[in-house]
Amino acid sequence: GGPTSCEYASELHDFITRDLATLYPHLLPYVRVTLVEASNHLLGPFESSLRTYVLGLFKSRDISVKLDTSVLSVEIFTDPSYGFEASKAILSSGESLEFGTMVWSAGLSP
Repeated sequence: GGPTSCEYASELHDFITRDLATLYPHLLPYVRVTLVEASNHLLGPFESSLRTYVLGLFKSRDISVKLDTSVLSVEIFTDPSYGFEASKAILSSGESLEFGTMVWSAGLSP
């Protein structure tokens, strides 16, 4: 949920709603953007007003944000309805998040 992750989630949303929607509209029901953040807020080093604004913006754009949640592992699984192996992230909340493509953006600590 740092600057890189938030910017990437926004750009990916724009790509989906502008380009993918035009070129491959039949794929839209299968696409979603989820940002997983281990801390209790986005954009830690920034003012709280910006954090609140971005969280509201993501909500209005249907970008799912999972705060206080970390990825514990990534697993391959099979589901007969898929017809192929699939991937899922196991989250600290106990949820699993199935995905086709995962982009990992990790911050750096001084």
